Amino acid sequence: MKNFLIFSIFLISGPVDCAGVTGYTGGRVLIYCRYDHWTYLNRTKYFCKINQDKCSDKILSKAQITSDLERRVFFVDETVPGLFGVLIKNVSRQDGGTYRCGVEVTTAKPTDVTLQVKEDPCCGKTLTQETHPGEVITFTCEYPQESKYLSKYLYKATDHSYRVVIFALGLSAQSGRFSLFDHPEENLFNVSISAVTEEDGGVYLCGVQGQKEGDQDPYYSLFNEIQLQVTVLALGTSAGSSVIITVCVCVVLLLIGGLLLIYKLRRSRTEGSLNRHISTNNPAHLVTDADGRSREVKHSDLPQKEEMTTKARP
Repeated sequence: MKNFLIFSIFLISGPVDCAGVTGYTGGRVLIYCRYDHWTYLNRTKYFCKINQDKCSDKILSKAQITSDLERRVFFVDETVPGLFGVLIKNVSRQDGGTYRCGVEVTTAKPTDVTLQVKEDPCCGKTLTQETHPGEVITFTCEYPQESKYLSKYLYKATDHSYRVVIFALGLSAQSGRFSLFDHPEENLFNVSISAVTEEDGGVYLCGVQGQKEGDQDPYYSLFNEIQLQVTVLALGTSAGSSVIITVCVCVVLLLIGGLLLIYKLRRSRTEGSLNRHISTNNPAHLVTDADGRSREVKHSDLPQKEEMTTKARP
C-alpha cells in the first residue's frame, strides 16, 4: 500500500516569497496556496516546479479529471474559500526543490515554496487494521523526534478530499467518538474510535502542525497512513458461532433436566408399588397383650395354626 505524508501550506499571494517546508520519502505533500477568492474564483489555478526560473511539469486545475486518482500530482477539493491545494504523493529525493502556485492571469502574483525531502525511520509507514461495528479500535501514530512538542493531528482522506478528524493542542483531546492521547516520551500518539460504524472505515493520516520557515502560516505534516477496514459479522463468523454454541448448550441442559425428572418420577412410582405389594402380602394385626396393651403385629410374626395347636395340647 502507498504511504502518505501531507504538508498543508498556506501561502499569501503577492511578491514571490519563498517558504521552506520538509517532506519525507514515501509520503505525501499537500501544498495550499492562497488567492483572491472574489476576484479569481472561476479562474484556472496552476502548480509547477521551478527549473532555471521557469515552470516545468505545469498542471492546471481545469484540466484535471476528478476521478483520476492515479496521478502523482493533483489538485485536492477546495474546502476553504481563497485556498486551493495540490497534493504530491510518493515523495522522493528528486521531488526536492522550489515550486510555484498561482492563478493563470498576469495580475495575480504567484507564490513559491521550497520543499526539502528527508528520511526518518518513523515515517512513510502504512498500517492495516480490522474491526467490526460497535467495537473500539485503537491505532498508534509515530512521529519524528523534532515534532515532539507540536500539536498532533489526524486526517481522513477520501479521494481528493482531506479533513481533520481530531487534533490535540496538548497531550489529549476528545471529539465525539474519537480520542487522542500523546506520549512525547515515546514519540507517538494513540487514537481510539469507540462504537465503530461502517462509515468509519477508510484511510487515516497521522501528523502534526508545523510552522513554515520564513512564513507565519502553519503547515500540517502527516507522516503515516492507517487503512481501517470495518466488516459486518455474519452468522457464520465467530460471533455467530458463539450464539449457536450457547443455544446448543442450553438445549442439552434442558434435555438432561427433563430426563432426570422423568427418572425420579418413575422411581417414585416403582417404590410406591413395591410398598403396596409388601403390605398386601404381609398384613399387620392388632394384638392385645396380657397387660391389656395393644400392638401391631405382622402376619408373618404370628404363630402358625399348627404351632398353636401343638402348643395347646397337654
